[in-house]
Amino acid sequence: MNEHRLYGLTYSMWTEQARWALDHHIIRYKYIEHIPMITTPLLRLATRRFTGPISVPILVTGERAFTDSWSIVAYADRTGHRQKLIPFEKMEEVKAWHTLCDRAQQANRVIATDSTMHSEEAKLASLPDFFPEFTKNMFSPLADLAAAYLGMKYNFRHAIIAEEKKKVREVLLKIRKALDKKSFLLGDFSYADITAAATLEFVSPVSDKFLKLKPAIREAFTQKDLATEFSDLIEWRDKLYADKRGESQAL
Repeated sequence: MNEHRLYGLTYSMWTEQARWALDHHIIRYKYIEHIPMITTPLLRLATRRFTGPISVPILVTGERAFTDSWSIVAYADRTGHRQKLIPFEKMEEVKAWHTLCDRAQQANRVIATDSTMHSEEAKLASLPDFFPEFTKNMFSPLADLAAAYLGMKYNFRHAIIAEEKKKVREVLLKIRKALDKKSFLLGDFSYADITAAATLEFVSPVSDKFLKLKPAIREAFTQKDLATEFSDLIEWRDKLYADKRGESQAL
């Protein structure tokens, strides 16, 4: 049996989608935390992609590498034995929700990065844990470098935060309308619900039971205005986690 290796970022919305799918299907995997800039060569070696952009999540199994959350969820559906997250008869609908929520998630990444860079506590908390606590003040410029790196990589150095927040709000309004007090977006639990729930992680992060974040990072990732306006969606998300977020299968 091939070993599954999942490279990701703990706080990443896309990584959470991949992990949820693997956990849902009870697929065991070795989880490897990616550190932007530092462990990028490992990603290239694992995927044999030595040029061009590369980012997590990445699932490596045998000789194959799946390099985005959609393909990882599809792989989990093919190899797992539980309820399909992308049912064939609803594939186009699920894909539409994936595309829509991805738009909001990209905007959320811009907002969260900007918020982190405006908080000294969050910048220090974002440094890798292998830095001794007493040295983090010396290495805090690395957090600014990481932000600049992300800005170049994802082309949001000149983004306008108000416009990014507007994109998130538009998607959340569509999620609210589609749910209309239902438990699931498409009648039954699917990847559509997972991607909608993941989108809310950078509006109001889910509890530490499911996603452990340092307090300063949790604060930086919280958009208080949207969290208040969409408190009904946060409540829906929390119930979805309680009911459908299975135990981690990470080794």
